[in-house]
Amino acid sequence: MKLVDKFTLWFLGITMIIIPINSVITYYSIKREIDRSAVERLKHVNVRVAEQIGKGQPPGEYTAGCRVLFAKTDTAFAADHYVITERDVTQDPLLNDNDRKIIVTSYHNIHDQYYRITSGDYVSRSEQILAGLRISIMWKLIILIALVVLTARVASRVVLTPFYGTIKKLQHFNLKAKKRLVLPETRTKEFKDLNLFVKKMTDKAVDDYSSLKEFSENASHELQTPLAIIRSKLELLSESDIQGDQAILIADMNNAVEKLTRINRSLILLSRLENNEYEATEEVPFDQYTKDALAAFCELIALKELTVKSNIEEPVCLRLHASLADILLNNLLSNAIRHNMPGGTIEVILNREFLMVKNTGKAPDGPIDDMFQRFKKGSQCNNSIGIGLSIVKQICDMNSFEIQYHYTSGLHILIVNFPPETDSSKLLQNDERYLHERIQL
Repeated sequence: MKLVDKFTLWFLGITMIIIPINSVITYYSIKREIDRSAVERLKHVNVRVAEQIGKGQPPGEYTAGCRVLFAKTDTAFAADHYVITERDVTQDPLLNDNDRKIIVTSYHNIHDQYYRITSGDYVSRSEQILAGLRISIMWKLIILIALVVLTARVASRVVLTPFYGTIKKLQHFNLKAKKRLVLPETRTKEFKDLNLFVKKMTDKAVDDYSSLKEFSENASHELQTPLAIIRSKLELLSESDIQGDQAILIADMNNAVEKLTRINRSLILLSRLENNEYEATEEVPFDQYTKDALAAFCELIALKELTVKSNIEEPVCLRLHASLADILLNNLLSNAIRHNMPGGTIEVILNREFLMVKNTGKAPDGPIDDMFQRFKKGSQCNNSIGIGLSIVKQICDMNSFEIQYHYTSGLHILIVNFPPETDSSKLLQNDERYLHERIQL
């Protein structure tokens, strides 16, 4: 729900509470004012009639529209003594229509003789007042609702313009552009505070990104040099006159250096992936990339005496950075080879919905949920650095792919689902029958 709609609903809710309360107050105010005016007018009529009686003149001309009764009385009352009564009077029994009548009785001392003067008049009934109020309230409510909705829409365009401007700037903000965010000016304190916070956070993000990118680039170059020196020195040592146990130590050191080199390259790659430095600009022929990757590993496959089966559909084009396509396939295939057993099998299935890589091997040592975390190994393989599947997971997340791992019947199964054709929710089920059908493809 939009912010302006919430404001509108709040205003309408408040209005619906206030209007009934205001209507009750208005009803009693109008009724009291009508009664007060009628009483004051009747009092004035009684006074004028008393004055005319005192002058010996007939009071008829002062009682137009009002029925006035006056009579002598022996009872003495204080001056300006009034008795006010109200009653319902039926003027037409056939219509059964009652009218509300106010009667004012006053007592006057005229030439040492007390007179009782009574006058009355008909006033609006409560039902008539309520009927008028209902019509008035209905029109007020309609006009007020229309004004609230219209005013909220118009005011939101003016008041919330800086807020919408900030959101638009954030939507188009790109760290890789290395440009600091410029937010619209505003005189509203809350929007000023928001812009100040957003500006501070985005500036820090730009600085951190620049520092991290610079570190990645420097690490890529600076660490390669000492590693290359160590590697060359080890090669020189291996060519010198050394004993058997020394050769074993040098070989172990060389393996450690190679492993450190791979770790360095992988961590730098992960850093670049997390910073979204690989942006897909066009589709790549993923089927051809898969065939090329299988061909590149043919020596290792033959060395380990593995049997490879492939079912690659053509064409399969994915919107994916070319370098990431190579890295994704290389990591999946190298993982299938490394964690396989001599004389085992590898099966690669590719279509427009998913890529599946199956290989024989021992059951994973750790929890399956940790397979895609950094430095987590499915098995304690010395040649593995525990980052390959983490890189694969990062690439899949970047490109809205979904990766899953299963181990069943002695087979490691990695499935990468491609959007939007694939129904990945089916693969998340633990239905062994469904999984068996996918494996048999």
